[in-house]
Amino acid sequence: MEQERLALHNIRVYGLVTVMVIATVVALLVANQVRTIVIRGASNVVAAGSVSLVRGCLDDTGEASLAEVGAIKLKELVADRQTGQNLMGLRIVDAKGIIVFSSAPSEVGVSVLQDERTMAALNGAVDFAIVDDETGDAVVDGDHSVLKVYAPLRIGDDGRVRGVIETYKPYEQIASSVREASLVVVIPILLGAMLSSVGLLWVIHHAGIGMKERDAELESLNERLHDSMLSLEGQSLGTLQALSAAVDEKDAYTARHSLGVTNWAHAIGVTAGLSPVQMATLERAGLLHDIGKIGVPESVLLKPERLTEEEFALIREHPDAGARILETIPFLDDIVNVVRYHHERWDGTGYPEGLSGEKIPYLARVLAVADAYDAMITDRPYRKAMPTEDARAELLACAGTQFDPEVVHLFVQA
Repeated sequence: MEQERLALHNIRVYGLVTVMVIATVVALLVANQVRTIVIRGASNVVAAGSVSLVRGCLDDTGEASLAEVGAIKLKELVADRQTGQNLMGLRIVDAKGIIVFSSAPSEVGVSVLQDERTMAALNGAVDFAIVDDETGDAVVDGDHSVLKVYAPLRIGDDGRVRGVIETYKPYEQIASSVREASLVVVIPILLGAMLSSVGLLWVIHHAGIGMKERDAELESLNERLHDSMLSLEGQSLGTLQALSAAVDEKDAYTARHSLGVTNWAHAIGVTAGLSPVQMATLERAGLLHDIGKIGVPESVLLKPERLTEEEFALIREHPDAGARILETIPFLDDIVNVVRYHHERWDGTGYPEGLSGEKIPYLARVLAVADAYDAMITDRPYRKAMPTEDARAELLACAGTQFDPEVVHLFVQA
């Protein structure tokens, strides 16, 4: 009897520790990924604004240079934004690493070290860093943190990158959004772990009452402990579903969109005769397919007019952003590529990687049809919903170009 009690004690202690450690690790991993995506979304908005600000002031040499008039105009524009505390500073670095403009005039003409973020911008990508206001060293966050955004400066008809715009913004302006998104993830996961722990204690308590049939009791206890771990996984999945719903709620036009996509995908899967495992994967991917939009600013999601090229570029990042969030959850690894590739096109002109045909995962092709159909029959900020007959006709018209024709045929049959 003493051995049984010791075994229960060890299970109680180590089981609780295991549950809480797993929950904490999962919460921190997901929160960190969400933090990065929210900051990247804000950085893309800053970059688009900076490029728009600078382009009108450049001279016509086709290089990252400013004539005297352009420099004066840009200096006035930057000073105006600094007065409104929307901007802390801005400088332009040409492809050789020479500062050709700076809100701190003494820096003009100085050669700077081209670090990895500068090189990323010269290669056409927007990058960012959180730096200390005084030292310029990279930090996680803090009272004196600054968001430093590196944006490629494209000049001329060829669209070549001629330099880098470095923009400095107060990090505190987006810190609240970062904290809010992180808390949406962390709190439900930890609360779920606490509930699982209470359930675990209850199981152990009742298992200790009368252990006459030792083997049977311990086997039952192991099964219940396994159920507790599954419950923790369910809590984590529920948290991500809540986060996805929070994204939908940011835009009244797309409320319940994820559920709609899941239902249409389920109908296609049934008609296609998918296995139970494939159906489960497809349904979870449907619920979480737009989770990457947590990093897209509401000003873009809620815009009543059609999006600009820069704004659409932000939207195009959400499949990969969502996949990066899901990669942090081991038991969701089966849906990562379904989410990442659900905006690829059959003809290879989709995103994020331009995959074509059967190189696109099959479940991603199914989700693409379900997503497009639900979007067409739902009101959008810039258009009214299509009649269902017109939406079906549009799917058929795009079969073989945007969509897998086999999947479209299955949808029509469903």
